[in-house]
Amino acid sequence: MIPQETRETFEVILSSRVLLYKIFHKTFGREPDEAYLSLFDDDAVIQSFALFSVKEDDTMAKAAAFLTGLRTRSADPEYLSKLHHEYMRLFVGPQKLPAPPWESVYRSHQGLLFQESTLTIREIYRKQGFETEGYPRVADDSLALEMDFMGRMAERALEALHADNTEALKEALTVSESFLHVHLLFWVPKMLEKLNGSAFRLFYPQMIKILLAFMELDLELIRDMLKAEL
Repeated sequence: MIPQETRETFEVILSSRVLLYKIFHKTFGREPDEAYLSLFDDDAVIQSFALFSVKEDDTMAKAAAFLTGLRTRSADPEYLSKLHHEYMRLFVGPQKLPAPPWESVYRSHQGLLFQESTLTIREIYRKQGFETEGYPRVADDSLALEMDFMGRMAERALEALHADNTEALKEALTVSESFLHVHLLFWVPKMLEKLNGSAFRLFYPQMIKILLAFMELDLELIRDMLKAEL
């Protein structure tokens, strides 16, 4: 049985992980609208970003302040129009994307989609019982789909905690740790580097920076949880 103090600590961390990965999935997986921006009206969302702050002026602390500021802009049609334009230019096209949101682009010397790395990601999903919508016509290694996968694994870890199933909890955390270390933290920094060299500054480059800071901290927390006495 998981000790009560450990359970309470894990509950806070795992619940926040579920929420934040779902937020990131929505951020990179759908066009922005008022409903999306209204997500940041929820204090629980802002508090979850702040939870992953380790000092007052780090990226996650600034993220909480930045996202709180969106509350006054959710009903501003001009801001939404600019946000929508940036989303289309960064994630959809039809112009050449300055920082393509697919892992295979950063694994391939030619910057191509649907490479061997895409099949590797697809196999990881399959082993966990996860099949992407649009399979097999979509590239499984998009940032949005990888966020969806991490969110599902976070939910699985939380459910295992609630069931007092230490084996399932460790398995879900181990899969998440490996996916972060081998995949997301390999290519998302490269995507951010490209974005930093682009002309886009409104919202999505900041969210990639926030995501990267969150994943780095998440990796540390997962490793600490795997070392804990359960």
